[in-house]
Amino acid sequence: MGGLILALSDEPASTRVWQQGARGERAVAEAVDALGPDVVGLHDRRLRRPDGRLSTPNIDHLVVTPAGVWVVDAKTHTGRLEVRRAGDFLRPRTERLVIRGRDQSRLLDGLATQVAAVTAELERVGADVPVRGALCFVGTELPWGGETVAGVPLVGRRGLTRLLRRPGDMAVEERAAVAAYLAERFPTAG
Repeated sequence: MGGLILALSDEPASTRVWQQGARGERAVAEAVDALGPDVVGLHDRRLRRPDGRLSTPNIDHLVVTPAGVWVVDAKTHTGRLEVRRAGDFLRPRTERLVIRGRDQSRLLDGLATQVAAVTAELERVGADVPVRGALCFVGTELPWGGETVAGVPLVGRRGLTRLLRRPGDMAVEERAAVAAYLAERFPTAG
C-alpha cells in the first residue's frame, strides 16, 4: 500500500524542502551580490571541520565586508518567528528561537559551528578579522524592528543588506585577500 501511495504522490517532502531551501539561498545570494564591490560574497561553501577535513554540511554564505566577515545561514521556514525569553534575578536568563510555535533554537548551534570554523581558519594565519553570524529568513514573518537571539541577528534580506553595509576598517586589498583565503579553505559545495 505504501508503495502505491508513493507512486501516486508528487515528489517527496524532502525534495520539496530542499528545493525551497535552495530558492531561499539563491535569493539571499542575489541580495548579497547586488551590494556592489565593497562586499565579496562566497556562496554555498563546504564546511571545514576542526581536524581540517571537509565535511558534508555547507555554509550558505560567507560575506567579506569592510566591517569583517559574516557567516550567513539562509532559512526558509514559514510562519511567525519569535524569541521567547525567560528568567529573572532568581533564575538564569534563557532565550529560545521559536518559529510557527516550534522551538528552532538548534539553528543557532549550526550557525555557531560555522562561525567557529571560519574564525579558526582565519586565526590559523594570524588574520585579526571579526567573524559574526546571522540567520537570514526568506518567507518567514519576522518581528517588526528586528530581533536578535544569543547575539545573533535574525533578519530578512533587507535587514541583511543593512548589516553588510556597515562601515569598517578593512581596506579593499585586505578584503580581497581574506575572500581569496576563505574561498580556498572553504571550496564550493556544488
